[in-house]
Amino acid sequence: MRSIVCIAFLLASKLLTAQETKSKVNWFTFTDDPHSPKKATVYSAVFPGLGQAYNHKYWKIPVIYAAMGGGTYYMLNKRAQMRTMNADFTTRYADANTANDPSSRELSERDNLRRSRDIGILVLSGLYALQIVDATVDAHFYKIDINQNLNVQLLNSNQFLQLSYTF
Repeated sequence: MRSIVCIAFLLASKLLTAQETKSKVNWFTFTDDPHSPKKATVYSAVFPGLGQAYNHKYWKIPVIYAAMGGGTYYMLNKRAQMRTMNADFTTRYADANTANDPSSRELSERDNLRRSRDIGILVLSGLYALQIVDATVDAHFYKIDINQNLNVQLLNSNQFLQLSYTF
């Protein structure tokens, strides 16, 4: 009986709220009342480019996918070349003939391919992290108008150099 009362109390408390929130997301336009950097970060971490769509910076999405696609292509290409060399080395080592061993040049070429593959993985990881940071920073500056007329003028005066700026 006590557990039923506890469950009823929890269900009733779920219906009662102290403050009414009106933050409802329109999932087609990604608009809500307060623009949240946390949402932009999570969106961008879950699916690259979604945080930029949430921030209404649609032009950045193709740039993100082109950069990540290029990094992926580079990494996969170097990996395929390295695997081909490894398969060749395996068949060479399987032979009993020791004159068929790979040369030091071929081994260093394979190591260079491995290093290039690893660099491709690091670049891809960096681009992924960079697009998350970009979405977060854009979300923080979402409501700031950066299209103001900011100008600097040099004015003639008796002083050597006078700088004037207006907002």
